[in-house]
Amino acid sequence: MRLLQLTAGAVLGISLLSGCSDDNAEEAAEVKVSACVADPAGGRPRAEGTIVNSSSQPSAYTFRVRFLDPAGNEVSQASNAVARVEPGETATWRLEGGVSARGTLRCEVDNVTRNAVGS
Repeated sequence: MRLLQLTAGAVLGISLLSGCSDDNAEEAAEVKVSACVADPAGGRPRAEGTIVNSSSQPSAYTFRVRFLDPAGNEVSQASNAVARVEPGETATWRLEGGVSARGTLRCEVDNVTRNAVGS
């Protein structure tokens, strides 16, 4: 298992689109959140999870995580990129939200893109 991450500040070139279309439903299902926590002191929230590459090619992934309060309001967000996940392999990721948040949070992944990368 490989850990690759770029923080939201380092992923400046990623274009964010709204929502996931049916065209990338498979890619979206490959990115999972395993932890979503607010900083008890009111700092930036954190999320972590995994990506399982179900394609037949090494792939790069970009995605956004939205941090939502119990009412479903977005309180922070962050983008992430994982440079390479081999076919059938799992990679882990971690990120911090861009804005401080307190209390119970739920994380949603959207805007997932998977692109084949060279050998």
